[in-house]
Amino acid sequence: MIPKKIFVIAIILSLAVHIVLLALSGFLRGHDGTDEEDVFTVSLELYPHRTGEKNNNEQKPASDSTKDTGQSTGNSTVDTIDLDSTDTKYFPYLLQIKEKIDERWSYPEDAFIRGEGGTTVVEFSIIEKGGLADSRVIISSGHELLDTESLYAIRSSAPFAPFPVEFGLAKLNIVAKFRYTLGD
Repeated sequence: MIPKKIFVIAIILSLAVHIVLLALSGFLRGHDGTDEEDVFTVSLELYPHRTGEKNNNEQKPASDSTKDTGQSTGNSTVDTIDLDSTDTKYFPYLLQIKEKIDERWSYPEDAFIRGEGGTTVVEFSIIEKGGLADSRVIISSGHELLDTESLYAIRSSAPFAPFPVEFGLAKLNIVAKFRYTLGD
């Protein structure tokens, strides 16, 4: 009798685990922003300086370092960080910026029709009070429309929130990667 109970309990637990896993996989698939019927995707991608390939049209970044912490220039402090950084000091602020840019960003219709895709890496600078000081393409996607859209998304999102006091910065340089992908 005991082995039969153990067998039944094992089957019930197995079914429960499988149901939970199937439910979670459906939940995760539904919340990652993709849909089986999507024609294209546009997303801010992690690790802006970790591109596998570089275009002939790219411009070299001013510095080989992706993050210069506390670089001092005269009496003002400047820092450079990736938009996807999980640095606890910057994470909440960067998340606000990323969400604001994502609201403005879209796939240019003409580029989509022509089948243009690629990745644009942009560096932009925010000053202490949240104003946009500068924005530039540092690695081109190879398509002017995509590069222009990336810059537009940043410029139209400004101004940003002022820096929290604990930043102690005059300017924050942020590097972001904009990936334009046509669906299969």
